[in-house]
Amino acid sequence: MGTDLVSACVFCAGMLLGVDLAPRAGLGGEIGFSYATLARRYDARPDRVDSSDTTPKFVVVGLGFARQAPGSLGAGTPALEWRVRGAFAAPHDEQERKPLPDLERVAATGNGRYENYALTARVPFGDRDSIEVGLERRYHQASQLVNIGEENHVFSEQRTFSAERIDVAAGWRHRWRGLEVEAAGRWVKPGGFYATANVFHNITGGFFGGEAEVRARRGGWTVSLRGERMAGSLDVHRESTPAFADRDTRESASLEALRLGVGYAWTRTQLLLSGAYDRQRLPFVSLAVLGTETVAFDSGFDPDSRAHETFWQLEARHAFTPAISALVGVRLGWGNETVTLTDSAGVSPTRVLDVRRRGVFGAGLSGSLGSPEPTLYLGANFAIGAPGS
Repeated sequence: MGTDLVSACVFCAGMLLGVDLAPRAGLGGEIGFSYATLARRYDARPDRVDSSDTTPKFVVVGLGFARQAPGSLGAGTPALEWRVRGAFAAPHDEQERKPLPDLERVAATGNGRYENYALTARVPFGDRDSIEVGLERRYHQASQLVNIGEENHVFSEQRTFSAERIDVAAGWRHRWRGLEVEAAGRWVKPGGFYATANVFHNITGGFFGGEAEVRARRGGWTVSLRGERMAGSLDVHRESTPAFADRDTRESASLEALRLGVGYAWTRTQLLLSGAYDRQRLPFVSLAVLGTETVAFDSGFDPDSRAHETFWQLEARHAFTPAISALVGVRLGWGNETVTLTDSAGVSPTRVLDVRRRGVFGAGLSGSLGSPEPTLYLGANFAIGAPGS
């Protein structure tokens, strides 16, 4: 299943060439529904919280074919496979920072879309080896009306922003009895866009890295360890009032993740518990933008974001018949982010925002840690034609 395509976090690591629960053999389809959130909060004052969130509700469709490795070779990854999956959502995006005598109100509301898809192919090269290729794209775009310093229902400006991550990977997997290892090269293209009447940010480019996975199976147990790292630099273009002069730079970026999973399979039921640590450095902010950041961007400040999150995920699949299986998944995430704001004019001092990555429930309460960021998934797999053996 995997939750990468139904996660609200565009830049978090996925499972492009990895496997959570081993897919059914033969030709099959997938349909599912998901609810997810991504929320960011900053304590602008001890008694005032600046919070922002996006909440997509995904519809998932997929089609694929798999043929398992012969005998007891490997640990569940098919020797031959092709799979196409898409996840689409229309999220609602909100942000609010309530006013104080010396702190202006900033509030925003709007809608957007998520357009995510993944393509995966494995081709056997003898009994023990497979060559693997994959493509994944996650994209979020939103448009909001923003209130800065006005009464309720008075809007100061409109803004649009987008976040995108494209991954292309090619690798090799080797199998022994009950064990397999995978190594692959990865090219990743993270991008961000943010625009109002006062500011324009556009970040593009791509860089290379790699990934590796080890999976072991003994009896009903499966254990996996997976890591990835990509690092390089991106082309950054910024403009802001009053002159809208071009500011073009090359700035560092990196995406890293480490994931450990433990699963057990009965005759008709499979469970998988996994934990992941995800770290990102990006020279932009274009997801769940805070009101404090909105005012800073309009004033000519340039951002640099460093985030790290921890995720816990539980997945279950139960086969009601040889042809139909139900899937349920829950993922919870907690994290922190440091956003450094530098004045492009070199006049005002640099600012550092300690941003918490938390769920929307309790996110607006000062002194509250907030709930975890949840991703909930319910779906079904079904065989097309005779169920695979």
